[in-house]
Amino acid sequence: MCSVFSNLTFLPLCLVIFSSSIVQGRPQELPHDCNDARSIIFQDSKAFDRGSQQPLVNPLPEAEPQASTAAPYWLDQQDHTGPARGYAPFLGSDFSYPVYRNAKRYGAVGDGRKDDVAALQNAINHDPNSQTHNRYQNEVSTRPALVFVPGGTYMIKRTLDMRLNTILVGDPNDRPVIKASPDFQGEVLIQGQDFATNGAAGTTNFFTAIKNIVIDTTNISKDKKATALGWGIAQACHLTNIKIVMPDFSSGHTGIDINQGSTIAVSDISIEGGFIGINNNNQQVLFKDISFKRCTTALLQSGGWTAVVQGATIESCSKGVEIPSGGSVGSLVILDSTLINSGSMVKFRDSSRDNGDRNQQIILENIDIAGPNPVAIGDDESVKLSNRKHVDTWIWGNVNPGTYQTGKMLTTQPSPSLLSNGRFFTMRQPTYQEYTKDQVVNVKAVRGHDVKGDGKSDDAPSLNAILAQNAADGKVSYFPYGVYIVKSTLFVPPGTRIVGEAWSVISGIGSFFGDKDNPTPVVMVGKPGQTGVAQIQDIRFTVADITPGAIILQVNMAGSKPGDVGFWNTHVTVGGMADSNVNVACGSPNTAACLAAFAMVHLTSSSSAYIENMWGWTADHSLERGGFQNIATGRGLLVEATKGTWLIGTGFEHNTLYAYNLHNAQNVYAGLQQTETAYWQGEGSQQNAPNPWNANPKYGDPNYSWCAKDSSQACRMGLAQNIDGGSDLYLYGSAFWTFFHGETQARYDSPESRCVGKICITNQARVTGNPKNLYWYGINTKSADVMILDGQDNPSRLNHPGGWPPGGVIAAYLTFQNA
Repeated sequence: MCSVFSNLTFLPLCLVIFSSSIVQGRPQELPHDCNDARSIIFQDSKAFDRGSQQPLVNPLPEAEPQASTAAPYWLDQQDHTGPARGYAPFLGSDFSYPVYRNAKRYGAVGDGRKDDVAALQNAINHDPNSQTHNRYQNEVSTRPALVFVPGGTYMIKRTLDMRLNTILVGDPNDRPVIKASPDFQGEVLIQGQDFATNGAAGTTNFFTAIKNIVIDTTNISKDKKATALGWGIAQACHLTNIKIVMPDFSSGHTGIDINQGSTIAVSDISIEGGFIGINNNNQQVLFKDISFKRCTTALLQSGGWTAVVQGATIESCSKGVEIPSGGSVGSLVILDSTLINSGSMVKFRDSSRDNGDRNQQIILENIDIAGPNPVAIGDDESVKLSNRKHVDTWIWGNVNPGTYQTGKMLTTQPSPSLLSNGRFFTMRQPTYQEYTKDQVVNVKAVRGHDVKGDGKSDDAPSLNAILAQNAADGKVSYFPYGVYIVKSTLFVPPGTRIVGEAWSVISGIGSFFGDKDNPTPVVMVGKPGQTGVAQIQDIRFTVADITPGAIILQVNMAGSKPGDVGFWNTHVTVGGMADSNVNVACGSPNTAACLAAFAMVHLTSSSSAYIENMWGWTADHSLERGGFQNIATGRGLLVEATKGTWLIGTGFEHNTLYAYNLHNAQNVYAGLQQTETAYWQGEGSQQNAPNPWNANPKYGDPNYSWCAKDSSQACRMGLAQNIDGGSDLYLYGSAFWTFFHGETQARYDSPESRCVGKICITNQARVTGNPKNLYWYGINTKSADVMILDGQDNPSRLNHPGGWPPGGVIAAYLTFQNA
């Protein structure tokens, strides 16, 4: 979150060149010259020298795990009952609470005949020591659960409800089918939302995930209203490797109904049949690698404010993506997608002649079409973009510099280093299903290295030794649920694969992370210049107390190919949880006393990382029985990487200086960036950015000097996006929101602090340093005056109205394209 050395076979390192030929309108990557290469030597660490940040250890080589033939899934074969099991350390003396649950041990059969809903629900709900004996009205971080569902067909006669802090995991070698019985009662098979939370508000349903599951509604009449999956949930929620099967061209079935909430990524779903594949009314979301077959409408964007559809395949559907005439979406990006034997790719309402807000602004890029229909049509069926085999980039909406464009053709030239088969690279979350249990090491079960995960013992020395040995032996490191305290840097060497259990927690604490002028990583992935594999999933990184010198996650290394260094369903939090003292220590409106962390994530210049579905949350409220939250985390995500960075559905919220900072970064792709300004900033605040921090030029900090002539506190609120120099930056779908200003205990949630119907922040984003090849599409802001402070024409909400009121929308920002 050991074995002796064997002879290692080093894999060849293949160099590639990019052909000048064009595939799908973009350069195609071709193999060139393969030479033998040896793995980069890395080092274990038991301690770090703060000045050099060099681990003081002996070198070990890197190995690959050895794949095997089909076998029982390794996850279910771990120790889930003995001393090495996961347990929840913040339940006091309750050591009987089971984090891991196998559904069949709760009575589920999976024979396709028995009604299994009660057994499955019991597996999700079970809490032996609560008054109600179930996890209904569950706290978010104290009672986690991972429910494993073996292969089989599980017939259900009523809705199966998910709970907060729960992952439902099927066997990837034999995906279980959850199927509606012919006499199913209700409308939703699986309800992802925990109805107990704040009156069922989807924006407060955090930490819920479903993996490796098939959902089947075919036993329900195709004319009856039915939904396979209700997913009106929030950040830190995850779907991957899901298949949904419905009656073909149904008039009543919906695959996924996102009827509310604020999730940021839905990934790797196949949907067959149904009336509507996905019905989306979420604040903002990225749909990545979704396939639709034989749906009446593939994706209905019925509400919400912005969305990105990346890597979709729409085949044999009557309609592609449709926005109803009254739909509120500000911008919609459809990217790297294919339309086969279907209706139009997108149907929308032309807002070019609207007075005031102009919504439903469309960006199509790298679209392939096989069929006779128009690519884009209006809600009156008028043709907006006629039939063609390929679309490079097409814009309908506000263009800056310029005006509203009704079908402007552009050429986007992505950096070849970001592409795979002519599209921006994506990668499914690994399951490691090809490995047997002996290829997976439980970090709490390694002889000679005592690891507690108890939220108080220092696990850093033992974890550092275990990760180093596992990398050398080609083992996967399994972190059963726990809170793993580290009082010095946890070093992730090349060759590491980490899998958590229901968001196992790695938490920094102590004086080692106390110097804000000399910040130190809590978790450091590789050393500068190292190359190899480092893949991390289902982990939460945090700090256990106020640590002004903590960079919670720092990535230094690159892979030999995209995805070698990757993070899936992994999040970074500060405060708000029972496992951190920040949850109760930061109630003062004066945030000078709560410099809780220097930065959340730092991708250094030598790194290359793939990040999918990461939420960086500085708490604005407690998710547990904690105090009032006024927390001054310095920085969100700092990107200085140059070799290739992929941000696939990310959100960073409530940080002092910025949410995202691309500082001299190169070769960056970002699909959906979601931000919220710190609630305590702005009018009425006792600290004004960069305060209570000092702008540190070593880390490219914005110093807010442009506010010198502006005495308003609205100018000194954290930027959603800071871009300073760099090149080859490709940003799609920005959801930059400001909800509050000047929060104190007295003002919180009061009418004067809410940014409803008014401007609260002067500058939402900033571009400086003359970046080269900045392609920025689908920018959405809320409650901001200047959308982008760029020293050129400073596009404002007044000139680009639309989206979330009072909002601004820019479909295409062209100021620094080919600069």
